[in-house]
Amino acid sequence: MKVLLIATLLFSATNLRSETILIKSDKWCPFTCNSSTSKDKQQGYMIEVAKIIFERKGHNVVFQVDTWTNSIESVRLDLATSIAATTKPDAPDFIYPNKNMGSNKECFYVKTKDPWEFTSVNSLKGRKLGTVESYAYSAEIMSYIREYSEGVFKSYGENPLLININNLKEGKINTIVENPFVFNYFTENLKIRDNFEEAGCNEGDTLYIGFSPKNPRSKEFAKILENGIEELRKDGTLGKIIEKYSLK
Repeated sequence: MKVLLIATLLFSATNLRSETILIKSDKWCPFTCNSSTSKDKQQGYMIEVAKIIFERKGHNVVFQVDTWTNSIESVRLDLATSIAATTKPDAPDFIYPNKNMGSNKECFYVKTKDPWEFTSVNSLKGRKLGTVESYAYSAEIMSYIREYSEGVFKSYGENPLLININNLKEGKINTIVENPFVFNYFTENLKIRDNFEEAGCNEGDTLYIGFSPKNPRSKEFAKILENGIEELRKDGTLGKIIEKYSLK
């Protein structure tokens, strides 16, 4: 009877500490892909890593695709636990692990045969630049966006890259700024990569999973993720996921 009572208490204590961790982001494959409820089970590099790490600690992980603006606000208000594929400038008030999960290099894409090249921020003058609402780009690109807002077009939605690509096709914009892994993954899957050329790149910020500043367990979750990334690196799981999503 005592053994049964102790087992029951331990089970109850574990359940009290276990949580459903709701991660939000827009669709930014291969980093963040499909919601947990989607028929397509490919959820993205960051989500797969987070699921393994937190489920090993007894937590349940749910990923939900939303607009980037809604994702940030949901986490900020503690309506969601965390946001994936964010940079610190996107949400400087969030709680972050000490280990990042990738680099957000900013590359510029144009239609094939467009001779324009990105050489510096000044070379963007006169271009119609496609960006994403609420994204935090590098400091110099953000400065350009503020100063030359009339030539900057912001897409909004759960799949903003698709909107930017359609706008580029239709001539509403003539340049897209995007992470090269994301742009290549998306256009190669649609078999339209040959329609576009990379016209130069700019170094961006590192990528993280960030946690709500209002959740009292956020520092704990950030530490679990930080330690878990190192464990996955050591046992080879991280490398396999990186290879699966062609992130090498």
